[in-house]
Amino acid sequence: MRNLGKFFDNKHFARGFNRSGEFTINEAQVLENFGRTMKGLYEGSLTPENSDEHEFISAFQEGGEYVKSQYANCWKKYLNKTQRKRTYTLCSTVKSTGSSYDDDDSDNDDIVIED
Repeated sequence: MRNLGKFFDNKHFARGFNRSGEFTINEAQVLENFGRTMKGLYEGSLTPENSDEHEFISAFQEGGEYVKSQYANCWKKYLNKTQRKRTYTLCSTVKSTGSSYDDDDSDNDDIVIED
């Protein structure tokens, strides 16, 4: 795999791949060193020049579910972390204004015993 310079993704990993906690040390190094090449191959702007790059491309073609290339595995993990849909839930909590004993306004709390 060619090294076209350092690869950074400030949008998703502003502190870097190492500090994100999403990647192992080896995966972070692969992304930084070969990320530009992998991105170009994935998007089609680069043509493969060696067997690693051909294997990388074949992993993303139809039927390429089983991947044994560390580059392809790393790039799939990167895509999974950056392209997932985020889901948000709206919830609210109901705060009571007092305890259930405060809701009782009756004056019949006193026990009266008649003789």
